[in-house]
Amino acid sequence: MTTAHEADRELTADTLPSYVLGLAERTTRFRDHLSTLQFGEPSAEAKAQALAEQAGDLCEAAKTVEAEVGKVRFYYSPAVLDAFGRLRLLAAQAQLADEHLTWVGVYLGELTPEERARRPCPPGRVLDTLLEAGRHLREADMLTALGAPDVVHAAKDLAVALRAQKFGSRSQPMSPAQYAALHAAASGYVTVDKLGTEEWAWARLDRISMATVRSLESRGWVLREAHHPVPGSRSARLHLTETGRLALASRLGRIPADTHPRATAVQPTRTRVR
Repeated sequence: MTTAHEADRELTADTLPSYVLGLAERTTRFRDHLSTLQFGEPSAEAKAQALAEQAGDLCEAAKTVEAEVGKVRFYYSPAVLDAFGRLRLLAAQAQLADEHLTWVGVYLGELTPEERARRPCPPGRVLDTLLEAGRHLREADMLTALGAPDVVHAAKDLAVALRAQKFGSRSQPMSPAQYAALHAAASGYVTVDKLGTEEWAWARLDRISMATVRSLESRGWVLREAHHPVPGSRSARLHLTETGRLALASRLGRIPADTHPRATAVQPTRTRVR
Protein backbone atom coordinates (compact mmCIF):
# COMPACT_ATOMS: atom_id res chain seq x y z
CA MET A 1 0.00 0.00 0.00
CA THR A 2 1.32 3.45 -0.89
CA THR A 3 1.78 5.32 2.37
CA ALA A 4 0.99 8.97 3.05
CA HIS A 5 4.73 9.56 3.35
CA GLU A 6 5.31 8.17 -0.15
CA ALA A 7 2.41 10.17 -1.59
CA ASP A 8 3.73 13.44 -0.14
CA ARG A 9 7.30 12.87 -1.28
CA GLU A 10 8.30 14.22 -4.70
CA LEU A 11 8.39 11.43 -7.24
CA THR A 12 11.63 11.14 -9.21
CA ALA A 13 13.02 8.73 -11.78
CA ASP A 14 15.01 7.05 -9.00
CA THR A 15 11.89 6.28 -6.94
CA LEU A 16 9.49 5.30 -9.75
CA PRO A 17 9.88 1.49 -9.47
CA SER A 18 9.31 1.41 -5.69
CA TYR A 19 6.31 3.71 -6.10
CA VAL A 20 4.79 1.35 -8.66
CA LEU A 21 5.40 -1.62 -6.34
CA GLY A 22 3.00 -0.01 -3.86
CA LEU A 23 0.18 -0.67 -6.35
CA ALA A 24 1.02 -4.39 -6.31
CA GLU A 25 0.62 -4.40 -2.53
CA ARG A 26 -2.78 -2.75 -2.84
CA THR A 27 -3.89 -5.32 -5.42
CA THR A 28 -2.88 -8.20 -3.16
CA ARG A 29 -4.82 -6.76 -0.23
CA PHE A 30 -7.91 -6.40 -2.41
CA ARG A 31 -7.69 -10.03 -3.49
CA ASP A 32 -7.23 -11.22 0.09
CA HIS A 33 -10.47 -9.46 1.01
CA LEU A 34 -12.17 -10.86 -2.10
CA SER A 35 -11.35 -14.41 -1.01
CA THR A 36 -13.33 -13.99 2.23
CA LEU A 37 -16.73 -13.40 0.61
CA GLN A 38 -19.14 -16.17 1.62
CA PHE A 39 -22.68 -16.10 0.20
CA GLY A 40 -24.14 -17.81 3.27
CA GLU A 41 -23.12 -15.02 5.65
CA PRO A 42 -25.83 -12.53 6.71
CA SER A 43 -23.61 -9.62 5.64
CA ALA A 44 -22.72 -11.10 2.23
CA GLU A 45 -24.64 -8.46 0.26
CA ALA A 46 -22.97 -5.57 2.10
CA LYS A 47 -19.55 -7.22 1.71
CA ALA A 48 -20.07 -7.61 -2.04
CA GLN A 49 -20.96 -3.93 -2.32
CA ALA A 50 -17.89 -2.97 -0.27
CA LEU A 51 -15.68 -5.13 -2.50
CA ALA A 52 -17.11 -3.44 -5.58
CA GLU A 53 -16.09 -0.09 -4.10
CA GLN A 54 -12.61 -1.45 -3.37
CA ALA A 55 -12.30 -2.63 -6.97
CA GLY A 56 -13.30 0.85 -8.12
CA ASP A 57 -10.69 2.36 -5.81
CA LEU A 58 -8.08 -0.02 -7.23
CA CYS A 59 -8.98 1.12 -10.74
CA GLU A 60 -8.51 4.77 -9.75
CA ALA A 61 -5.25 3.93 -7.96
CA ALA A 62 -3.86 2.30 -11.11
CA LYS A 63 -4.83 5.36 -13.16
CA THR A 64 -3.20 7.64 -10.58
CA VAL A 65 0.05 5.65 -10.62
CA GLU A 66 0.13 5.77 -14.42
CA ALA A 67 -0.47 9.52 -14.37
CA GLU A 68 2.20 10.16 -11.73
CA VAL A 69 4.76 8.06 -13.59
CA GLY A 70 3.91 10.01 -16.74
CA LYS A 71 4.85 13.28 -15.03
CA VAL A 72 8.49 12.22 -14.62
CA ARG A 73 10.62 13.14 -17.62
CA PHE A 74 12.74 10.36 -19.10
CA TYR A 75 12.98 8.47 -22.39
CA TYR A 76 10.07 6.11 -23.06
CA SER A 77 11.72 2.96 -24.36
CA PRO A 78 9.59 0.02 -25.59
CA ALA A 79 9.92 -1.57 -22.14
CA VAL A 80 8.62 1.61 -20.50
CA LEU A 81 5.65 1.63 -22.85
CA ASP A 82 5.00 -1.99 -21.86
CA ALA A 83 4.97 -0.87 -18.22
CA PHE A 84 2.35 1.77 -19.01
CA GLY A 85 0.34 -0.89 -20.80
CA ARG A 86 0.37 -3.16 -17.74
CA LEU A 87 -0.85 -0.32 -15.52
CA ARG A 88 -3.67 0.50 -17.94
CA LEU A 89 -4.58 -3.17 -18.10
CA LEU A 90 -4.91 -3.38 -14.32
CA ALA A 91 -7.14 -0.28 -14.32
CA ALA A 92 -9.41 -1.83 -16.96
CA GLN A 93 -9.51 -5.18 -15.17
CA ALA A 94 -10.33 -3.56 -11.84
CA GLN A 95 -13.12 -1.54 -13.45
CA LEU A 96 -14.64 -4.73 -14.86
CA ALA A 97 -14.24 -6.42 -11.49
CA ASP A 98 -16.14 -3.50 -9.95
CA GLU A 99 -19.01 -4.13 -12.35
CA HIS A 100 -19.07 -7.88 -11.68
CA LEU A 101 -19.01 -7.40 -7.91
CA THR A 102 -21.83 -4.88 -8.18
CA TRP A 103 -23.87 -7.61 -9.86
CA VAL A 104 -22.91 -10.03 -7.07
CA GLY A 105 -24.43 -7.60 -4.59
CA VAL A 106 -27.55 -7.22 -6.73
CA TYR A 107 -28.13 -10.96 -6.96
CA LEU A 108 -27.47 -11.55 -3.26
CA GLY A 109 -29.90 -8.73 -2.46
CA GLU A 110 -32.67 -10.68 -4.21
CA LEU A 111 -32.41 -13.42 -1.57
CA THR A 112 -33.00 -13.39 2.16
CA PRO A 113 -30.11 -14.36 4.45
CA GLU A 114 -32.01 -17.56 5.27
CA GLU A 115 -32.34 -18.47 1.58
CA ARG A 116 -28.63 -17.84 0.96
CA ALA A 117 -27.58 -19.94 3.95
CA ARG A 118 -29.82 -22.95 3.26
CA ARG A 119 -27.90 -26.17 2.55
CA PRO A 120 -28.39 -28.14 0.43
CA CYS A 121 -29.94 -25.63 -1.92
CA PRO A 122 -32.73 -27.19 -4.01
CA PRO A 123 -33.10 -26.43 -7.73
CA GLY A 124 -35.11 -23.34 -8.51
CA ARG A 125 -34.99 -19.58 -8.07
CA VAL A 126 -32.60 -19.50 -5.11
CA LEU A 127 -30.05 -21.84 -6.69
CA ASP A 128 -30.20 -20.05 -10.04
CA THR A 129 -29.63 -16.71 -8.32
CA LEU A 130 -26.66 -18.01 -6.32
CA LEU A 131 -25.15 -19.54 -9.46
CA GLU A 132 -25.35 -16.19 -11.24
CA ALA A 133 -23.77 -14.43 -8.25
CA GLY A 134 -21.03 -17.06 -8.23
CA ARG A 135 -20.36 -16.58 -11.93
CA HIS A 136 -19.83 -12.85 -11.47
CA LEU A 137 -17.60 -13.46 -8.43
CA ARG A 138 -15.41 -15.85 -10.43
CA GLU A 139 -15.12 -13.26 -13.19
CA ALA A 140 -13.94 -10.62 -10.70
CA ASP A 141 -11.45 -13.08 -9.25
CA MET A 142 -10.10 -14.08 -12.66
CA LEU A 143 -9.79 -10.50 -13.87
CA THR A 144 -7.54 -9.46 -10.95
CA ALA A 145 -5.65 -12.74 -10.45
CA LEU A 146 -2.49 -11.56 -12.22
CA GLY A 147 -2.75 -7.93 -11.17
CA ALA A 148 0.05 -7.89 -8.59
CA PRO A 149 2.55 -9.95 -10.65
CA ASP A 150 1.85 -7.73 -13.68
CA VAL A 151 2.55 -4.60 -11.63
CA VAL A 152 5.81 -6.11 -10.36
CA HIS A 153 6.72 -6.81 -13.98
CA ALA A 154 5.94 -3.19 -14.83
CA ALA A 155 8.18 -2.02 -11.97
CA LYS A 156 10.99 -4.24 -13.28
CA ASP A 157 10.62 -2.88 -16.81
CA LEU A 158 10.84 0.65 -15.42
CA ALA A 159 13.84 -0.17 -13.23
CA VAL A 160 15.80 -1.74 -16.09
CA ALA A 161 14.96 1.07 -18.52
CA LEU A 162 15.82 3.81 -16.01
CA ARG A 163 19.08 2.10 -15.10
CA ALA A 164 20.04 2.07 -18.77
CA GLN A 165 19.44 5.84 -18.76
CA LYS A 166 21.76 6.29 -15.77
CA PHE A 167 18.94 6.69 -13.26
CA GLY A 168 18.22 4.44 -10.31
CA SER A 169 19.33 4.06 -6.71
CA ARG A 170 22.34 2.11 -5.47
CA SER A 171 21.71 -1.63 -5.17
CA GLN A 172 20.85 -2.79 -1.68
CA PRO A 173 22.97 -5.74 -0.51
CA MET A 174 20.95 -8.93 -0.22
CA SER A 175 21.27 -12.63 -0.89
CA PRO A 176 19.60 -14.41 -3.81
CA ALA A 177 17.24 -16.06 -1.29
CA GLN A 178 16.24 -12.67 0.13
CA TYR A 179 15.71 -11.26 -3.37
CA ALA A 180 13.55 -14.23 -4.40
CA ALA A 181 11.45 -13.92 -1.24
CA LEU A 182 10.99 -10.15 -1.68
CA HIS A 183 10.01 -10.59 -5.32
CA ALA A 184 7.51 -13.34 -4.45
CA ALA A 185 6.07 -11.27 -1.59
CA ALA A 186 5.63 -8.23 -3.86
CA SER A 187 3.76 -10.49 -6.31
CA GLY A 188 1.35 -11.53 -3.55
CA TYR A 189 2.61 -15.11 -3.36
CA VAL A 190 4.08 -15.45 0.14
CA THR A 191 2.16 -16.63 3.19
CA VAL A 192 3.31 -17.78 6.62
CA ASP A 193 1.34 -20.53 8.34
CA LYS A 194 1.60 -21.08 12.08
CA LEU A 195 0.62 -24.07 14.21
CA GLY A 196 1.62 -23.76 17.84
CA THR A 197 5.24 -22.66 17.85
CA GLU A 198 5.97 -24.01 14.37
CA GLU A 199 5.94 -21.74 11.33
CA TRP A 200 6.15 -22.43 7.61
CA ALA A 201 6.56 -19.93 4.79
CA TRP A 202 5.25 -20.59 1.30
CA ALA A 203 5.57 -19.04 -2.14
CA ARG A 204 2.47 -20.65 -3.59
CA LEU A 205 3.28 -24.37 -3.27
CA ASP A 206 7.02 -23.97 -2.64
CA ARG A 207 8.61 -23.67 0.78
CA ILE A 208 10.66 -20.61 1.75
CA SER A 209 13.15 -20.78 4.57
CA MET A 210 11.82 -19.12 7.73
CA ALA A 211 15.38 -17.94 8.34
CA THR A 212 15.06 -15.90 5.13
CA VAL A 213 11.69 -14.49 6.22
CA ARG A 214 13.03 -13.50 9.63
CA SER A 215 16.11 -11.89 8.08
CA LEU A 216 13.81 -9.71 5.97
CA GLU A 217 11.72 -8.85 9.02
CA SER A 218 14.83 -7.91 10.99
CA ARG A 219 15.79 -5.41 8.28
CA GLY A 220 12.31 -3.90 8.28
CA TRP A 221 11.66 -4.97 4.69
CA VAL A 222 8.51 -7.05 5.24
CA LEU A 223 5.61 -7.34 7.66
CA ARG A 224 2.88 -9.89 8.23
CA GLU A 225 -0.84 -9.31 7.90
CA ALA A 226 -3.66 -11.81 8.30
CA HIS A 227 -3.96 -13.62 4.97
CA HIS A 228 -7.72 -13.90 5.41
CA PRO A 229 -8.70 -10.77 7.41
CA VAL A 230 -11.00 -12.66 9.78
CA PRO A 231 -10.61 -13.39 13.51
CA GLY A 232 -8.60 -16.49 14.34
CA SER A 233 -6.74 -16.71 11.04
CA ARG A 234 -3.52 -18.74 11.36
CA SER A 235 -2.20 -17.71 7.96
CA ALA A 236 -0.40 -14.40 7.40
CA ARG A 237 0.41 -12.65 4.15
CA LEU A 238 3.91 -11.26 3.78
CA HIS A 239 3.85 -7.66 2.53
CA LEU A 240 6.71 -5.34 1.68
CA THR A 241 7.21 -2.19 3.73
CA GLU A 242 8.21 1.11 2.12
CA THR A 243 11.89 0.34 2.77
CA GLY A 244 11.35 -3.18 1.45
CA ARG A 245 9.95 -1.82 -1.79
CA LEU A 246 12.93 0.50 -2.15
CA ALA A 247 15.30 -2.41 -1.52
CA LEU A 248 13.60 -4.67 -4.07
CA ALA A 249 13.35 -1.86 -6.63
CA SER A 250 17.10 -1.32 -6.41
CA ARG A 251 17.61 -4.94 -7.47
CA LEU A 252 14.85 -5.50 -10.03
CA GLY A 253 16.43 -6.82 -13.22
CA ARG A 254 19.80 -7.53 -11.58
CA ILE A 255 19.49 -10.56 -9.34
CA PRO A 256 22.20 -10.80 -6.67
CA ALA A 257 25.03 -13.21 -7.38
CA ASP A 258 24.90 -16.43 -5.38
CA THR A 259 28.00 -16.51 -3.19
CA HIS A 260 26.78 -19.67 -1.44
CA PRO A 261 25.77 -22.09 -4.20
CA ARG A 262 24.42 -24.66 -1.76
CA ALA A 263 21.83 -22.29 -0.30
CA THR A 264 18.47 -22.27 -2.05
CA ALA A 265 15.67 -19.75 -1.78
CA VAL A 266 12.90 -22.22 -2.41
CA GLN A 267 12.61 -25.74 -1.04
CA PRO A 268 10.43 -28.07 -3.18
CA THR A 269 7.86 -30.04 -1.23
CA ARG A 270 5.13 -32.54 -1.96
CA THR A 271 2.59 -31.62 0.65
CA ARG A 272 1.52 -28.44 2.39
CA VAL A 273 0.65 -28.28 6.07
CA ARG A 274 -2.35 -26.09 6.81
